[in-house]
Amino acid sequence: MSSTGSIGDGPRLTSVDDSEAPPRRAFTRAVRRIVPESGAIRSIALITFVDAVGLGLYSTGAIVFFVRSLHLPVGYVGVSLSIAAGIGLLASVPAGRLVDRRDAKQVLVALSFAQAVLFALFPLVEGRVAFFVVVSAAALAASAAQPARRVLIVRLFDERRRVAATAYSRSVLNVGVSVGALLAAGALALDTRPAYDALLLGNAASFVGVGLLVARLRLPPRPWAAGTAKAGPSAHAARHPLRQPRFVAVSASCGILYLSASILDVALALQVSQHTDAPRAIIAFLLLLNTAMVVLLQVHASKGSDTIPGAARANRWAGLALLGSCVLFPLSSHRPAVIAVVLLIGATVLLTAGELFSSAGSWGVSYGLAPKNREGEYIASFFLVSQVVQVVGPALSAAVVAGGAYAWLLLGVVFLAAGLISPLIVGRSKV
Repeated sequence: MSSTGSIGDGPRLTSVDDSEAPPRRAFTRAVRRIVPESGAIRSIALITFVDAVGLGLYSTGAIVFFVRSLHLPVGYVGVSLSIAAGIGLLASVPAGRLVDRRDAKQVLVALSFAQAVLFALFPLVEGRVAFFVVVSAAALAASAAQPARRVLIVRLFDERRRVAATAYSRSVLNVGVSVGALLAAGALALDTRPAYDALLLGNAASFVGVGLLVARLRLPPRPWAAGTAKAGPSAHAARHPLRQPRFVAVSASCGILYLSASILDVALALQVSQHTDAPRAIIAFLLLLNTAMVVLLQVHASKGSDTIPGAARANRWAGLALLGSCVLFPLSSHRPAVIAVVLLIGATVLLTAGELFSSAGSWGVSYGLAPKNREGEYIASFFLVSQVVQVVGPALSAAVVAGGAYAWLLLGVVFLAAGLISPLIVGRSKV
């Protein structure tokens, strides 16, 4: 599998031979939904997979490593990670500006190697201060890498293919994280210091792999870098994106829609365990259902979101789907187990549909609103606002479950409003 593809090539999907048996045709189509056959999208998919395996290793076993191997109190670890995440947000917009002025590939390669070094330091950490310094530096590097990744997509693909490329990446991300989590399960079963060290070093190795793969990508020259004059932005576009009320509003509306992630991570388990007679094992099944839907359907759900109107339309569908999920979740309360399970499955399907559409909408909007040669700054600002909104997600999800049906319905109305208002804001926010 080559990490360098023809720049700008989309997935060239060859037709399936009619002589293939139906099961084989179905399997082939399923695989092609996830793995494009050639081109730059395949290169990005490979990079994402390598990164995601490391993420799966880290996210599954890191907390146990910090507590059992580094002997840090659970409360201190939680507070440190939260503060580090806040510190990391500070790097996003400056990193976006840097990417606009430098080569996105070079910036991402440097940040990937920096993250490799930082995660390799974790097994050597001794004491609370050293842990906080390393985890904060890692958060800064991770946050700075996000706009570089998105601008790399901008450089590799034209406007018609950026959302599709990002959708492929998200599908592959879920597969890679699952693989990493399975590998981490072995380390957790061994429950030894060398096994836990291997998790962090494995994550570090994944960043080395990402850096090497990104370095092999071939990007087309930027127009202004090739000797042509850099177009001067309009007075409106020259303003900082965070000083544009409509830009901030549409970023916030997308952040509200993506609170669905907190519903999945927090509210689903609380609803099942505290308010239904459904077997607790259904929680794992519902999470697997969500993952499978994202892997298989994200690319399809993103079709048409490569334009501003199409992205706004996806946000509208997201709001409607999330409203539906907020109706079904409370209906599962205090029902017979079989009925509760059916309602929970329906709610999870609608929740995941909202997640799929809101992801596509946010990608389309963030790419579409960014002026040429300022993509990094705008994309970083967009996701900064969105992430700030999502900070309230875990607490809000817990409060909604505790509040019962009326709280669920109120949240559903908020989702619907965010989905319906997004097209109105976006229509007036084009820079």
